[in-house]
Amino acid sequence: MAQINPGNRLYLYQLLSREVGVGRQTLLPRVEEALEADGLCVGDLGCSSMRELCEQLGEFVKLTVFKKGYVYATVLANEEYDRALEQQERAGEKASGGKPWKRRRGAKALKPVKPRHVEPEPEPEPAPEPEPEPEPEPTPELEPELEPEPEPEPEPEPEPEPEPAPEPEPEPSISLTITYVPKQAQEQPTQKVPSRTAAAQSDLPQDFHRDVRCPDDQLSKLYQVLPPDVDPMATLEEDFRVARSTGTIEGTRSNVTFPLRFLRADGTGPVRVSLRRSAKAVSGKRWTLADVDAGEPAEVGLEGLNEEAGPLAKAERLLATTVQLGSWDEALRSLAESLAPDSWGPDRCVLRGYLALTFARVQAEGLLGVSEDGSRAWFETGILAAEGKPLYARLSACEGDIPWRLDGFSTEL
Repeated sequence: MAQINPGNRLYLYQLLSREVGVGRQTLLPRVEEALEADGLCVGDLGCSSMRELCEQLGEFVKLTVFKKGYVYATVLANEEYDRALEQQERAGEKASGGKPWKRRRGAKALKPVKPRHVEPEPEPEPAPEPEPEPEPEPTPELEPELEPEPEPEPEPEPEPEPEPAPEPEPEPSISLTITYVPKQAQEQPTQKVPSRTAAAQSDLPQDFHRDVRCPDDQLSKLYQVLPPDVDPMATLEEDFRVARSTGTIEGTRSNVTFPLRFLRADGTGPVRVSLRRSAKAVSGKRWTLADVDAGEPAEVGLEGLNEEAGPLAKAERLLATTVQLGSWDEALRSLAESLAPDSWGPDRCVLRGYLALTFARVQAEGLLGVSEDGSRAWFETGILAAEGKPLYARLSACEGDIPWRLDGFSTEL
């Protein structure tokens, strides 16, 4: 039976948020490795498996089961635990500068408590079995000597037959002259150079909660303009992941901007967020939330800014946060090249909506196929290729908070 008290839950939330990251879909064995690296095991919390432990931590851990039994865990942001950790940090700073003999009485705050590690009892060694007594070796019986048989006389070898004289080979009637013409050296294939987009993506923060410092003045702008029931940090985390997946990040290596799903008050475009990288890390974070361009807060009503509407918005975000597309234009062009020629609407919007809705259905019904080693995956698009065969989307596993990358479309798996 699970033995997890509130202090243990807060400690596990702090540990997994730091080691795994918030909002990042991670294989369950890697989550267990983070637990073991801290000197803990699932048995310390009264659980028989890592999956059972994650099910007990449902307030901040979400499990996703793919086809063929692959289980992924996602650490979700928990406001109550975040406030408790923040109060604990502030209390530690005040205690270091205050007087130890002067204590304030009040409600007991929730503190992270590391679970006690239980050493497994060594199994008793089996008693040594008595060694069997050696059996007496039997005395060999003397065999009667046999008289040697007389060796047979060697037969005379037959004389070799005389070899026939070789016949003279006929001379060719036509003489051939071969002239060698040296060919130019073949060009060696050029090695694939990693794209600039991939190199730039690896230089960006991979976990918004862990890698980006968010000052209060910039967060207050979001609190003023976003709807009351929207969590600004969760919105920044998810929309930054969508921007990295679809290639909508703009800027330089030190200053980047990306769009949010909410529209500005004047309706001219999406809210844009700017990040700035500093040479020296602050609180272990090199990136800072530098600016939020949402228009004039005075123009925003009580209901907050409007979100990009449409039944496809959520399906497109689900696809972009699960599969690295590179960009919508590249992905849709690759899909259109495999199909019979058609217009597919402005910017191939018909294919974009169909692909997003198909992936949402595949995820909901658990139809994503995954190889045995977990290195690749695929799903049927429901469209026939130009030659009339079913067309599949082919994916490959990658590191980071986006588990898969789109490799292309093919009629073969």
